[in-house]
Amino acid sequence: MVCGLHVQITNPFPQLSRLEYIHSHSYVHGDIKPQNVVLGLGDLRHTAFIIDFGITKEFWNMSGVHIPFRQGQRLTGTPAFASINNHLGVEPGHCDDLESLTYMLIYFLQGSLPWLTSDQEKLSSTSILERKVNTTIEDLCCGIPVEFATILIYTRSLAFSEDPDYNHLRSLLHILRSTPPAPAACLLDISQPEVIPITHSPLFFDKPCVIEAVSPCPLLRRSTRM
Repeated sequence: MVCGLHVQITNPFPQLSRLEYIHSHSYVHGDIKPQNVVLGLGDLRHTAFIIDFGITKEFWNMSGVHIPFRQGQRLTGTPAFASINNHLGVEPGHCDDLESLTYMLIYFLQGSLPWLTSDQEKLSSTSILERKVNTTIEDLCCGIPVEFATILIYTRSLAFSEDPDYNHLRSLLHILRSTPPAPAACLLDISQPEVIPITHSPLFFDKPCVIEAVSPCPLLRRSTRM
């Protein structure tokens, strides 16, 4: 199924609000990607939801103790949208969700990512990491507003246990609302189990687009999957 996402910038970036809510309840999603963002039906057809909490984990334990910084961990989530630190075996934190979110936004706007091949060839996670590290932020964000580069720089600079400044991120997104964009739609194939690049060129417009924000999701239950 190819789903048309009619996008607008009349509201702040909704997935940021979703992640802030998830993080506020001491969880890390761990697998932010286009396949885990779905649209509702009927009156909720313009509403975006984050799904699939299979590898979600607690960031603070029940005693209020922060999980320890660890290295040598296995890559979790989807390599194409995983943070660089996740590739390098660092324990994922809130900052890694936000880095994945930024990659997803850029994917929506650009139609692909430099580490995704046009012929749908499946690269190893090692090859994806190499391309990701060697792609400059300037090249990654070429043709889209500079605020996305600023957001990516910020998310990559966050320390493992540092609380993200969501208001700062929102302020960057509010800058993008100064001029309403022309109506536009992008066709994204979100039916595949593995991420593949869009085979057509996305529509470009003067300002980037975001999906309409909605009220917070229910409180999460702890995942039993390791």
